[in-house]
Amino acid sequence: MSEIKTVGVCGAGVMGAQLAALFAGAGLKVYLFDLDQELAEKGLAAAGAAKPAAFYHRRFANSVIPSNYEQHLDRFGECDWVIEAIAERLDWKRELYQKVEPRLKDGALLTSNTSGLSARELAEALSPAARRRFLITHFFNPPRYMRLVELVPVAETGDDAITLATELIGRTLGKGIVHAKDTPNFIANRIGVYGMMLALELTRQMRLTVEQVDAVTGPVMGRPKSATFRTADVVGLDTLAFVTRTAYEKCVDDESRDVFQIPPVLAGLLESKRLGSKSGAGFFKKEGKEILALDFESMDYRPRTKPRMDGIGVARRHTDLGRRLSALVYNPDPAGKLAWELVVGTLSYAARRLGEISDSIVDVDRAIRWGFGWQMGPFETWDAIGVAKSVARMEREGKAVPAVTRDLLQSGRDSFYFRNGRPTREVFDFSTKQMLPVPTADGTILLEDRKAAGGEILRNWSASLVDLGDGVGCVELHSALQPEFNPVDGGVLDVLAGSLEEATKRGLEGLVISHDGVHFCAGANLALILELAKAKRFGLIEEVSRTFQSISQAIKYAPFPVVAAPFSITLGGGFEMIACCDRVVPLAELYCGAVEVGVGLIPGAGGNLRLLTNLSERMPPRAIGPMAAVQKAFETIGFAKVSTSAHEAVELGYLRPDSPIVLSRDHLIARAKQEVLALADGYTPPAPPELIPPGEGGRLAIEIAIENFVKSGTISEHDALVAKKLAWVLTGGTRGDGMQPVEEQYFLDLEREAFVSLAGETKSQARMAHMLKTGKPLRN
Repeated sequence: MSEIKTVGVCGAGVMGAQLAALFAGAGLKVYLFDLDQELAEKGLAAAGAAKPAAFYHRRFANSVIPSNYEQHLDRFGECDWVIEAIAERLDWKRELYQKVEPRLKDGALLTSNTSGLSARELAEALSPAARRRFLITHFFNPPRYMRLVELVPVAETGDDAITLATELIGRTLGKGIVHAKDTPNFIANRIGVYGMMLALELTRQMRLTVEQVDAVTGPVMGRPKSATFRTADVVGLDTLAFVTRTAYEKCVDDESRDVFQIPPVLAGLLESKRLGSKSGAGFFKKEGKEILALDFESMDYRPRTKPRMDGIGVARRHTDLGRRLSALVYNPDPAGKLAWELVVGTLSYAARRLGEISDSIVDVDRAIRWGFGWQMGPFETWDAIGVAKSVARMEREGKAVPAVTRDLLQSGRDSFYFRNGRPTREVFDFSTKQMLPVPTADGTILLEDRKAAGGEILRNWSASLVDLGDGVGCVELHSALQPEFNPVDGGVLDVLAGSLEEATKRGLEGLVISHDGVHFCAGANLALILELAKAKRFGLIEEVSRTFQSISQAIKYAPFPVVAAPFSITLGGGFEMIACCDRVVPLAELYCGAVEVGVGLIPGAGGNLRLLTNLSERMPPRAIGPMAAVQKAFETIGFAKVSTSAHEAVELGYLRPDSPIVLSRDHLIARAKQEVLALADGYTPPAPPELIPPGEGGRLAIEIAIENFVKSGTISEHDALVAKKLAWVLTGGTRGDGMQPVEEQYFLDLEREAFVSLAGETKSQARMAHMLKTGKPLRN
């Protein structure tokens, strides 16, 4: 079997139903099974109502067919893959396998989504033939958003089954795969939960507050905002306890087993049914609008306090995560001491587990990055803080140094990963004590590898032009000041302009705009706009807008195709950067929107024009008039609508319907490159769109609605001012009449004038300042 089209999901609980949603979004037909039809239908309904959304788009629910074991067992015969996701009971799972196996067609995959049960024990219920097609495929929850899938075969699992599962889960579903051994909790939970339990113990030993620990173990360490205790609440303290007990009960030879004992504070929370977010109280508790924090000694809640720890402040001076981590763990204050003990403890534990849970340092790092949201895995973190430096301190403090770390240093190396100008990154192989290439998925293009091989053509602090081969270049964003969000600044604009010139000079086939970072682009440099506005340097603000507009037009009408490959956060200027391209190849996880009204502005680099053009092209023939597209564009920009997926971005008009949506982050740039090459054959630039704005009549209709919103208290007077400026632009200013087309440049001029005007408003400046300080919009 070389293709999987139909999947059967056993279990319509939270995990099973969300797996069904993920599979449907990948274009697969899905049978969602449970004990009876009502349970299956309720599971599907719950997935449809889930927040965050389980489906990429609500229409994919039509591909999921609720089924039950009593009436629909024959449907298993249609399935190319059956995945079991029922409760973590070995006897229940085995009983289900005995019911399902006789109905499976030859060659069908059978997998379990268990998070900790033994693959060997599960397979004992299967025939020898079925075992050859059986393995564990452990998706992390929620499966749409979590990248990690752990593959755990049994001794009899065939190579063809592993290959098929790898291709399906990696390329079709877009997940990150690690190969784990059949040990309790596999890789990610074994290491990640050890780190959480160690943090819990250090909190007690060092007499720290939950706020202090979360402040240290969150973004400053390259970890999620939920850090330690908020993550525990979100996951559920009962779930955390289940994973912890599994490790304690089954890992009897683990030298650090005692860390997995349930501590009194967690036992007390469990006993009192304080299970985290699901019960309304855990390590934190919400009362009205106030968030309270648990006091470990009294086990009661108190108002949260804002931690003030010098080590965090020192670390935050560094934008580079490696330098930030190093500054934190070597700081002598309480934050540094906590970070040191937690980091070194977790890294040492991961090193001691090599060979037991995985044969690959890379898989351990990927499991923690993809499963727990760390930006660096354990061994990448060790490189960042300096292996030799940290080992020297460990020895001074009498801490045991893992054998693999000593082996690394004795081999003459001081880092687990190594490049040193080589075209491919290498990693220390602990079994051979040699450096081997870091494995990558077939068809993956890594920009760091391209640059290491001498493929960097242009570079400044914010962006580069990289040669992808085959006559295709890639504009890579890599902001030195905000590497996670990559805002559009002068450096980005310079490289975009320079890349167009270089592509023409070199006769390139075309360009891709993308990169390998966390988020594509969170917008323009708002701090710069605010600084110029406060200094009343409005001529410079106009020049920034004009320059971005001009470059966008140059991209659109370049003599070669330009394809954008956005992913994750793509807001404001990020949307304007992709919207002028010939084609957009988005990742399915795309949060795209023109959000400028949130800071008292409107799009100022062509966003209004692009959205209106996209919407006009999909409207019925002219008989319907120009107002329908204008109304839709006004609602989308005026309410700062942001897509929750690439599919929704198409619906909102941010993307055109011809955008090929990709689920695999590993293959995104390669897919965009293919699109460039396909478009390059006989390429001609697009013809300017015919835009016929409705003019005063349409504008008056919008302004009446705006005034009604003000009277009802839905929006403020300043909201109304911004909205009226937006309506002026979209309806064509003084030249719109509903009959005659206007050129693009006129729209851009209107937009730029409104953008600069709003930047001069005191309340807009207050909104910009508030957003920069808090990350949240201000209603004034």
